[in-house]
Amino acid sequence: MIDLEPLLTLSFWIEKKPPLLTSPFQQLFFYSFGAMVVLALIISILVKQKKKTDPWIAKGFQKISSWCLTMGIAGLIILFFSFEQVVFLSMRLGYIIWLVAALAWLAWIVIFFIRVVPRKKAEIKKKEELKKYIPTRK
Repeated sequence: MIDLEPLLTLSFWIEKKPPLLTSPFQQLFFYSFGAMVVLALIISILVKQKKKTDPWIAKGFQKISSWCLTMGIAGLIILFFSFEQVVFLSMRLGYIIWLVAALAWLAWIVIFFIRVVPRKKAEIKKKEELKKYIPTRK
């Protein structure tokens, strides 16, 4: 049975030189962070194709791509410091800071999709409706 009590103590999180991650966790973190970087590249390629048809959705997915790339690289750096057992930089607190930053940024992106994208789409639709009534040169 896994003992979760150390997770509740501050000394567990700010230990200057924590023990190495076990191999399964190390592989899980490495593949997760690596997948985020690869996903960012894939999304960037797809965004270029979508930009012409729906620019606001493309802008939102560009934000997701930036999030994946930044958080993936930051996670790999934190994992590298943990693997090399660099004093202070390998503290478990780095993972908590990474998680808080990732969730805050992701919340910002979700708010963009919920609030900004529908409003901008409505503005574009309204402009197109008004464009019908504006005379053009023949």
